Amino acid sequence: METSSSLHNLPDSLHALDSHLDSLRDRQTLLLHQLEQVNADISVAETKRARINNDNMLISKLPPELLSHIFLSCQKEFHAFQIIASQVCSRWRELAYGTPLLWADIRIPLEHSSHISSRQHKLETYLSRSGPSCLFAARIHIRSNLDFSPFLSLIASHISRCSHLSISVLKHPKACLLLREYLESLQASQLNFLALHVDWADSGPYDRIMSNVPLILKGGAPSLTSLQLTGIASGLRPPISSGITTLHLDGVYMLDLTVFDYRNILAATPSLVNLSLRGLKIDQPAAGMKELQTLELPQLRSLRFRAKDTDHPFTYNNSLLTALPLNQLENLVLCDMDKLWLFDFPNVRDLSLYECNFGISDIGQLMLAFPSVASLTLESASLLYMALSIEGKPVWWPNLRALRVRDLAINDVPILLRMVQRRTQMDHPVEVVGFDITSRRRASSILGTLEVWTKIYRIGDYPEPWPPGVNVDVIEDDRFWEIY
Repeated sequence: METSSSLHNLPDSLHALDSHLDSLRDRQTLLLHQLEQVNADISVAETKRARINNDNMLISKLPPELLSHIFLSCQKEFHAFQIIASQVCSRWRELAYGTPLLWADIRIPLEHSSHISSRQHKLETYLSRSGPSCLFAARIHIRSNLDFSPFLSLIASHISRCSHLSISVLKHPKACLLLREYLESLQASQLNFLALHVDWADSGPYDRIMSNVPLILKGGAPSLTSLQLTGIASGLRPPISSGITTLHLDGVYMLDLTVFDYRNILAATPSLVNLSLRGLKIDQPAAGMKELQTLELPQLRSLRFRAKDTDHPFTYNNSLLTALPLNQLENLVLCDMDKLWLFDFPNVRDLSLYECNFGISDIGQLMLAFPSVASLTLESASLLYMALSIEGKPVWWPNLRALRVRDLAINDVPILLRMVQRRTQMDHPVEVVGFDITSRRRASSILGTLEVWTKIYRIGDYPEPWPPGVNVDVIEDDRFWEIY
């Protein structure tokens, strides 16, 4: 009825109706504008109310310095916390943007060309918000054949405040050329940690000679203390400085490494504490190698050594180890070794043996070479379990108290139990035994009995972080355990 009445009240002529419609449309526009204004006023009022409500909360009473410290603590547990914090409220956003350290840990994965623009923007943003005086750490991982030169250019322009730089490049034939182009003449005065990994690619032009003559960072890196070079990155030759305390070299793809080049590299690092060597091969062992003196590395305490299968492993590995002051070592990790020769390690207390297939004729030398072992990690080692359970005098490795078992073979289960029992009976007990998941499952039938003789605990499925005692947050994957 109302609609019918309204229709009767409308003008009858077209001209009058058009005029009436124009009037209605103008009124509609005005009402919509008023509605928008009301919605805007509501939004402003809600924002102001939320701000007042936030300001009344206890966390908002905290001083900015304390809240900033809380942000940094949260970021340690959740790397992207600063992004979330900046979206909570305007105060948190201002505080997050104004805390350079929140933006000083930069991680850029690059997998596809569609990511280049957004990841480049992220790098620019983080560098801007962390600058200009705050040191930063950058981890850039290129996972396909992409042009990553814009990222190198940005890092190069801020290298003066970079303290930690990790660049990993996969499947890229021109990676070394790009790295040399952008890093060659730089001076990295604050760089403390450098990790470079470049995958081998068949079509790439590479310098495969390792030496202590730098090809990148020729301006110097006087603060460098930790250096790891993997894949073919050793051929890039960053500066080897006297302040380096941790060094990891991957020589699987390197050529023409002479005894003298190898010794010169190590001689340039007199402060070395931790040394890791993977797949290095001396191509031309020196004829007078026995006459060469042991290098003076007075701080060296930890060695991780993985041999490379060659036609003459004795000659190659002998050349590598002869140069080192082995009597100083306290921590030793050996992998893929099948012979120890006549080397002695009188002060090694923490020993790890992975894929070391020592024969019966080598076990006696092994027992004699490590008189001070207190902590032992073993991966599939029947003969060692047998040797350590031999009764009589002297007791082999009398200080052994801790054992970590990895990849325990089923046949070794009863041998392990017998060893623990006999050492307790000889008053040289193994006080704790750790099992990885696989070993614990295979040893399930003896765990109840074993707990009578020793304390059992769980260990992770991956080898312990290296070097020992290092902050896990700063460890980069050095490919030490990758299959050749």
